[in-house]
Amino acid sequence: MADKTEIQAIIDGMSAAQKAGQFFLLAYPGKDPKVIQPLLEQYGLCGCYISQDNADTFAEAENFTAEIQAMSMKFQNLPLLLGVDQEGAWGVLIPESHPGPGNLALGAVRDTGLVSGMYRALGEEMLSVGYNCLLGPCADVNSDPRSPIIGTRSFGEFPERVAACVDTAVKGALLTGTVTTVKHFPGHGATEGDTHRVIPEVNKSLDELRKTDLLPFLAGIKAGVHIVMTSHIRYPQVDKDHPATLSKTILQDLLRMEMGFRGIILSDSMNMGAIRKFYDPAESTLLALKAGVDVVMLAEEHYDHSGEYLPKQIASIEIVKKAIESGVLSAEEVNEKLHRILDLKLNRMKVRGPALTAPQKQAIAGAEEKAARAAFVLIQKNLWPLPAEGSIVCINANPRESYKNIVNPRGIGPNQEKPAFDTFRESFGAIEKNALFVDYEDVKEKTAEIEKAAALVVVTEDYPLPGEDFDKEKQQALAADLCRQYGAKTVILGLRSSYELSNYPETVTYLCAYSSRTCSAKEAAKILAAREKSPEGMGNPPVSVRI
Repeated sequence: MADKTEIQAIIDGMSAAQKAGQFFLLAYPGKDPKVIQPLLEQYGLCGCYISQDNADTFAEAENFTAEIQAMSMKFQNLPLLLGVDQEGAWGVLIPESHPGPGNLALGAVRDTGLVSGMYRALGEEMLSVGYNCLLGPCADVNSDPRSPIIGTRSFGEFPERVAACVDTAVKGALLTGTVTTVKHFPGHGATEGDTHRVIPEVNKSLDELRKTDLLPFLAGIKAGVHIVMTSHIRYPQVDKDHPATLSKTILQDLLRMEMGFRGIILSDSMNMGAIRKFYDPAESTLLALKAGVDVVMLAEEHYDHSGEYLPKQIASIEIVKKAIESGVLSAEEVNEKLHRILDLKLNRMKVRGPALTAPQKQAIAGAEEKAARAAFVLIQKNLWPLPAEGSIVCINANPRESYKNIVNPRGIGPNQEKPAFDTFRESFGAIEKNALFVDYEDVKEKTAEIEKAAALVVVTEDYPLPGEDFDKEKQQALAADLCRQYGAKTVILGLRSSYELSNYPETVTYLCAYSSRTCSAKEAAKILAAREKSPEGMGNPPVSVRI
C-alpha cells in the first residue's frame, strides 16, 4: 500500500515523458512483448490493451504477461494495467477461456447470482494468466434494436434490469481483485451508429439520460467499479459541440460532480473511426485529457499490421509530454490524474492471480454452462416439445460467407473459432439420431427431406463485430420464407437476440438463447433433445418481443 505522500514522491521523481506515459493504455501487434520495450524505456506506460492477437492460449498469455510486467518493473518500477475485452459477446483466449453466454443472455436469467458467478469466473480466469483488468461489463441500455455494435454485449433494453445486472456483475468481478470497468459512458445503446466508423448522435436530454442510460453507470459506481470508459458519441442536448470523450460537460460536470465518480476515466480507443475521421489523433488525445479523461486508450493502431502504429503512438505521447512541460496541462491536472492512476496500480490492483486449481476450473466451466442454460426463453411454443417420431431437419439460415469475420484477424471482437450452428450440429447430432442438418446453400436441394420432416429447426445467429456488420439479410429472408412455407412445424432457434421475432408469424415456435456463444449452442441442443413440455429454469426476455 502507498499513501498520498508516497504516491506524490513517486510523481515528483518522474520526468515529463514518464508522466505522459502514465496517461496511455496502448495496443501492440503480435506475441512478442519486446515490441513495447522502447516505449517502456522512454516513457513508461499505464498499461496495454491485450487482444487475441497477442496470445492464443493460456500458456502464451502467462509467459508474455510475466515478461512484460518484468520489463515494466525494470524500466519504471511500476506494474502495468493489462486490459482485455473479456465481456462475454467479445472475448480473448478463445477457445480455451470461458467467456460465458454474453451480457444479453445474462440479462435474461432470473437468478442474478448467475450474473455474479459468471463475472467472478471471468475475473478469476483472466487474472490467473495476468490479465488484470476487465474492460467490462458494458453498461449500455440497448434501446435501439438496430445497434450493430452493442446488441448482445448489453444486458438488455430495460434500464432498471440493466442496472441490477451491472451492479451484480461488477461486484462479482471485484471479488477476485480484478480491475473492473463499465462502458461506454454515458451510453452507446440508443444509436444505430458504430463508433468504429462514425460519430453517432443520441438526441436525449440530460433528464432523459438520468432516467435511462445513466442508471446502469450509477449502479456500477455505487458497486465500486474502478474505471469508467467513455463513448465517442455526441449528445447535442448535453454538449452540442463535442462527443462524450472530448466533453468537459459530460466527463467533469456530469460524471465527476453529479454522479460522484472518483476512479479512472478511460477513453474508448482514440483510433476508432469516430475520432480518426474527424480529429487529428495526437491532438484529440490532448483534447480528451483536458476534458477529463485520465487514461487514453489506443487499441487499434495495429489493425492493418502496417507497422505504422508505433510512430502514431509516440506522436500522441509526445504531444502530451510537451503539454506537461509547457503548462497546457497544468501541474494540478497532471497530479490529480497521476494520483488516481498510481493509487489504482499500487493499492487496488492485483498484478496476477493464483493459478487455477482443478476444482476452480470445473466451477468456471459450470458457471458458464448454468448461465447459458438459464438464459433461454421459449417465447412461442406451438410445436413443443419436438415430435418423438419422424426426422428433425435442422437448417442453418446463415450463408457460410457471413461467418468470415467472426474470428477477427486483428484479435478484437467475438474471436469465436467456429460458428454457433456448427457447435449445435455437433451437439444435437450426437444426441438426436433422427436429425438431418442442412446448410443454407443446400436448402433447395433438400426440399424433399424438408417436406417429409416432422419438424424443422431453423437456426439464426448474430455477432457484434467491430467496424462491420454481421450480414443477416439472407438469414432473415430464408427463415421468414421457411416459416411461410412450413408454418406450424417450424421451430426458430435464435442464437441471437429476439428482435427478429417480428419477422415471423405467430404460428411458429420460437426458442431464444440471447447468445451466439458456444456454450449457448450446446445448451440449445440439450433443451431441444430433452423434449420437456415445460422446461424448468428458463429466463425472461431482456428486450421487447412480440408475444
